[in-house]
Amino acid sequence: MTALAANIHVPNTSVTVRPAHPEDCETILRMIRALAQYQGIGDRVTARLENLRRDGFGPTPRFEALIAEANGRPVGLAMVQLTYSVWEAAASLQITDLFVDEPARGTGVGFRLVIEVARLAAERGCTGLQLNMVHANPSRTSLDRIGFVHQDDLLHYTLDAKGLKKLLEMAP
Repeated sequence: MTALAANIHVPNTSVTVRPAHPEDCETILRMIRALAQYQGIGDRVTARLENLRRDGFGPTPRFEALIAEANGRPVGLAMVQLTYSVWEAAASLQITDLFVDEPARGTGVGFRLVIEVARLAAERGCTGLQLNMVHANPSRTSLDRIGFVHQDDLLHYTLDAKGLKKLLEMAP
């Protein structure tokens, strides 16, 4: 066992991870809301079931999701999107949201979800795996132990719907 592996909680083998299905949308939405609440921004979630069904399971999926289950009950979620680096001319998978129900935290469920996303990335010929996390999340140290590298030279920016509309109004 390497020193890296010695510092990582080995996931409970009773936890299974599977691709999400359309009937999981209520669970996905519950976990998205719980993650936002945990981050103190619960009021920002505007997602609706019909949007998740359309965007995750419609004719042109915009995201994928993995569900972690313990004893047949959903306890974790990884939301995933494909990204592409023009500098490297290579694809990566990005974990846009990673959530574990509070009773299951610290049991390796999050690690297991990351491992399954890494497997998907490798199967698809991706050269990397990306993950964004809020500064206040105590799980940041786990990412360091896994081998993720925080990039101080990159800043994450976003333009919400209101900002997008304003930008387009400024266009000539």
